Amino acid sequence: MTCITATFLLIILGATPVCAQEKHSFHDETPMVSGNDKGRVELRLEKLRLRRGELYDAQFIFYNTNSSYWVYNPFFNRLILLPGQLAIYDADKKYVGELKFDTGSQRSPGDTDWVFLWGGSHIGTRIGFRAGYLPGTKYWNMNNLLPAGRYYVQLILYKAFLTVNPRYLAGEKIDFYKTFDQSELCRSSAIEVELVD
Repeated sequence: MTCITATFLLIILGATPVCAQEKHSFHDETPMVSGNDKGRVELRLEKLRLRRGELYDAQFIFYNTNSSYWVYNPFFNRLILLPGQLAIYDADKKYVGELKFDTGSQRSPGDTDWVFLWGGSHIGTRIGFRAGYLPGTKYWNMNNLLPAGRYYVQLILYKAFLTVNPRYLAGEKIDFYKTFDQSELCRSSAIEVELVD
């Protein structure tokens, strides 16, 4: 059944139409707003012409623009679950995958993996990636990298970024892994890049 047919049937039946959308479909920069907590994320790339297979760094900066709150893994430590992703979109702004390194060993998050941000402060780090290498896709092989061409790179932070260390929550303890929320919290502006051989 197509989305149009499903929408038509739902309208006739009096239900609200909901069509499946790509999890990380492209859209412009969105700030973080969660109650009184506000912020914005910025992404910078030193080079916009990226040679396929070579290593690069993207600089991520998160600005706390209102109130004070905890953030999870703002240094993108790959030994624990990441608080977001460096998404890449094709020339038509369709989601292709995530630029990242393969993960190796893993550990459980500890107290130092949360940082308290005072209002008006900022925090950030460099996020390493290999150009054209997208683990979890068909481009997860150095012999089959993302084809040369024009792309857009954007940092998407998950709602898990704005969490408090579960150890400090009163009441019943929650399972961090079961409650890890990968839905979108905010995103940076997109940067146009060119992948070259």
